[in-house]
Amino acid sequence: MSRAAAPEGWSSRPLGGAPLTGRGLAAALLGTALLILAIALGRIELAIFGLTLLLLVAAGWMSLRLAGRVTDVDRSLSTDVASVGGVSRVEARLLLSARPVPGGTWRDGLPEALRPVADDAAEGPTGELPPGGRGTLHVSYAVMGMRRGRHTVGPLQTVAVDPFGLARRRTTIGMRTPVTIVPAVVPLPALPGSPGATGSSQVTTGRHGQGADNLIPRPYAPGDSMRRIHWRASAHHGSFMVREEERETTPRAIVVFDRGMARWGHQAPHNRDERFEAAVTLCVSAAWSLARDGYSVSVMDTDGAPIALVESHEDMSGLLVTFASVAPRGEDTLHRMSTSLANWSSAPVILVAGRVSGEDVAELGAVVAQASRAVLLCADPQGDALERATRAGWHAARLDPDVETAWVAATRAEQGARHEAVDAHGGQ
Repeated sequence: MSRAAAPEGWSSRPLGGAPLTGRGLAAALLGTALLILAIALGRIELAIFGLTLLLLVAAGWMSLRLAGRVTDVDRSLSTDVASVGGVSRVEARLLLSARPVPGGTWRDGLPEALRPVADDAAEGPTGELPPGGRGTLHVSYAVMGMRRGRHTVGPLQTVAVDPFGLARRRTTIGMRTPVTIVPAVVPLPALPGSPGATGSSQVTTGRHGQGADNLIPRPYAPGDSMRRIHWRASAHHGSFMVREEERETTPRAIVVFDRGMARWGHQAPHNRDERFEAAVTLCVSAAWSLARDGYSVSVMDTDGAPIALVESHEDMSGLLVTFASVAPRGEDTLHRMSTSLANWSSAPVILVAGRVSGEDVAELGAVVAQASRAVLLCADPQGDALERATRAGWHAARLDPDVETAWVAATRAEQGARHEAVDAHGGQ
């Protein structure tokens, strides 16, 4: 059985809640029929037998009402958050009443966004209640995230059956546990020309910082603090030299997510649009990969509104939680992107968009003119939009569910063309 498949026999339907089992219903009908026959035929033994059956059914029903039950549920996830395509374990503590619990079954309620996964420890969100149990029952099962968003697990349902199998009692424990399912992160190749692509993670661009390792001595000048004198360098030069530290600064990259509602399908607000979900995955994957390669990544909307800032891998959890509930917005602001983005000159700009036309590309010329590298990944290009974008200087490609392939197609297209040209020239 595949790990992603629901366990055999598992169903999202609620457990049976009829007060009598099939055996109990048959016993009740037979007892009633025997009483009627006893009255009609005047046979006392039939009446005794019928009354015995009815009393057994009533006793079974009453014993369940007096027996113990599950009173509360405390759940937690083995990971901080669940992720699309990732497997997590739901750990639950079933609190039982002081009176012994009769045998039965339990089943936890799962949203459509979580699919049960069979493993060696459990067959899914269902199990047996041990007869005579009391105190706390620890259970667990594995789930896989299927759709990002904020969801809830629960309520828990239990069904207890009396020892004779005649009556049942269904109980619903109403506690629900919130679960956040974040987008999947796909490791992407380094952006050509990035610090990660060249083997470094930082560049030095300024001085007068507070570093301790990059010390550059310079001649003493009036006003310099005596504490900044570098005595070893002063002895070497024969005059006072002071420390001047270089400051290590992190290059900046910008990921822009076009969330205009008109550019996506009507299912996008419900996290059911495949293209929008691919765009979400690409945004978080690009931010993660750029941060890995040494960039400080600003993720924003086309109107310049910040969505997240990723300066280290510690910031990724906040980005993922934010993108768990990202949805399209009503206003279309792609045409304002060239003027709304501040301080993006000489930084690589990654634009992730839905429907883009040639006219839209023409309005984004200022981005290409000032960005160190302009990358466009478009889920729904109209006409020759991609060709016009490439001619305008964009590294453009169509966005599809295979986000890594789309990323490579966009970021390496020019580099591959140059390699082909060099190879062709060298072979002549």
